[in-house]
Amino acid sequence: MLAVSSRAGRYYLVSLNYEPYSYSRNGTYTGYDVEILKECFRRMGDDLEIDLVPWKRALSMGMTGNSDGVFGIFKLPERAEKMFFSDPVRAEEISFFVRDDSTLVFDGDLNQLKNSTFGTVSGYSYGDEVDSFLKNAIPKSHVEVGVSPEMNLVKLIKGRFDIYIGDTLSTLSSIHKMGLEGLIRRLKPSINTSDVHVAFSRKLKLGRVRDRFNDALESMRLDGTLERIKMKYFHEQSKDKKVNAVE
Repeated sequence: MLAVSSRAGRYYLVSLNYEPYSYSRNGTYTGYDVEILKECFRRMGDDLEIDLVPWKRALSMGMTGNSDGVFGIFKLPERAEKMFFSDPVRAEEISFFVRDDSTLVFDGDLNQLKNSTFGTVSGYSYGDEVDSFLKNAIPKSHVEVGVSPEMNLVKLIKGRFDIYIGDTLSTLSSIHKMGLEGLIRRLKPSINTSDVHVAFSRKLKLGRVRDRFNDALESMRLDGTLERIKMKYFHEQSKDKKVNAVE
């Protein structure tokens, strides 16, 4: 894939298929993050091209300048060395998910789960505390890395590991979409909540584009557009009794 020339006022941003934030419907990319991006770039007066690929590839493309940037991304020091990060676009709540018949108990203390096995997605960050826990307290053999959240939910059902780690809203949406209600449940409380950003390539010198994006994002915040998009997606999720029943 070739990055679109930023000098032409056209930008190429990538992320992963991650309903309800970014996904394909009837051949068109949509979702909470996608709608925000499209409106920001409309206000900036620039064209936008979006592609959804496996997360590890999306992250690599943004870090190396093979895309103009990545959206739906947590800010980490090693990523900030390669990309300019926007103001927060939204927050993402991370939770543990287990099979419905699991006897695991969790009250917020990660040490309760030291003997468990985990499913993660390649290239994902789950926040400093969980990333450190997986790296330092859990043997590598107890962490299985998959390429997508949906694949990991299937592995969870099949007993490949004890716990899947994922964004609460997206995972509940996938559980509903895949017909897995009653087979998977969420452990409470959630683990953490982290800010999610859009990141622009340092290699392509897109710091000014990041600044203009921030200005457009703030204008959306001030005129209520961000809240309207949020209510559209989150209200639809809250109305879905099947999704809520999983919790």
